[in-house]
Amino acid sequence: MARSGINPISYRPWAGKRTRHIYRLYVISRAVFSEKVRSKGVLVLLFIGVILVHAFPLIFKVLLPHEGLTTDDMIGQGNTIFGGGLFLILSMLLAAVVSSDLVSRDLSDNSFVLYFSRPIRPLDYMVGKMAGGFSVMSIFCLLPVLAFGLAIIATQSGSDYLESLGVLGLGAVAGILTSVFFLGFGTMLSSVTRSRAYAGVGTFVSFFVLSLISGLFQNIDANWLLANPFNLLQYSYSMIFGKGLPEELSPNLYWAVISSILLLPLLVAYWRIHLKATGK
Repeated sequence: MARSGINPISYRPWAGKRTRHIYRLYVISRAVFSEKVRSKGVLVLLFIGVILVHAFPLIFKVLLPHEGLTTDDMIGQGNTIFGGGLFLILSMLLAAVVSSDLVSRDLSDNSFVLYFSRPIRPLDYMVGKMAGGFSVMSIFCLLPVLAFGLAIIATQSGSDYLESLGVLGLGAVAGILTSVFFLGFGTMLSSVTRSRAYAGVGTFVSFFVLSLISGLFQNIDANWLLANPFNLLQYSYSMIFGKGLPEELSPNLYWAVISSILLLPLLVAYWRIHLKATGK
């Protein structure tokens, strides 16, 4: 039987002193993480993603002789983690499922009444929710990347471990960027609707619409490639691993676009949460 009414947050009863600020954030993020990892949809996506995206490149690389972990192992051609489109598509789908009800469910069942009856600020609420969502995203976007790199380093024949660890650190940055990129946009859509379905489908559709627009105009100006979120992330991986942008693209425009898509959704989500917290 489906639950109804206000969603519990799992705070302990007040015992005469205020709960620590960090603990309040931890409670919110833990509740999000615990709920998401019990979701069948999330578990299916994580299982399929880890097997198809991370397991095969790991097996392929470990079985072959290698001197160390290189950038080509991360974003090169063939069996690499960041080099294929499947990683991006599954990351987007996972973010759509994870973020679809981060805020929208609280809007629909009036859980804001319970959240903001506590000493919680809108920023606390948003950080806690996104931290919980990020912890789920990291199971696919970050932790397997670290496992892949550490396995390669542990079986390498070369002695330059510092260089391999440097590549591993860049891989972690790329995984974090992917999580924030998709999760921020999904959280924004979740904050503007009471419907979980609208938020989830909206995330999925928005990115593919942008991809279609990019494809229509890229022959007129190559910079339209930056309107495609998947291209934008691939170019970001190239920047992270030191390969640079294609010559036909404007670096200034790239930085403007990537900054906008990372920051604007977060600002919109915060603005919406702030309005609801103040009863507007």
